[in-house]
Amino acid sequence: MSKEINWKLLKRDIDKWNQLRTFEEKNQIQIDLSGVDLGNANLEGANLSNCNLSNANLIGSSLRFADLRGSDLTKCNLIGVNLRLANLRDSYIIQAKLNRANLSEANMIGCTLNESDLSHANLYETELIGAYLYKTNLSNAQLVNTHLTKAYLVRANLDFAVLNNTDLRWANLSQVDLSKIISDD
Repeated sequence: MSKEINWKLLKRDIDKWNQLRTFEEKNQIQIDLSGVDLGNANLEGANLSNCNLSNANLIGSSLRFADLRGSDLTKCNLIGVNLRLANLRDSYIIQAKLNRANLSEANMIGCTLNESDLSHANLYETELIGAYLYKTNLSNAQLVNTHLTKAYLVRANLDFAVLNNTDLRWANLSQVDLSKIISDD
């Protein structure tokens, strides 16, 4: 199916899209939605697992409960996106814009977020265990009750990030300035 037909179906009918994805996953068909404009779309509960969404525009979209496991979101524009309770496990989100995104309670275990901008993002109770956040901008982000166990945060920017009850056990914080974080702990 062409890229245009894919994204039109995705924007129009999530239930039909998810039925199609079930068939495609059984037949190991890769979906390419790279570069598409899905700005302000309601994609709640959509199955976008293992999709190529690199360079896509998703500004202001709602992806609550969406399944994005193993997807490629490299250089994706996700400014202000609602990804609350989304499953992003093992996704590639490299050099992406996630400013002011709501990622609360999302599963981001094993994600690669290198050089992404998550400034002012809400990461309340987000699972980032074993995630790669090399040179990631987390300034002013809400990292309350966030699990960053074994995360790789080398050269990450945590200026004015709120880290209350944040689990950083065994995290690599090399070359990270922690003098400007906000914490009650």
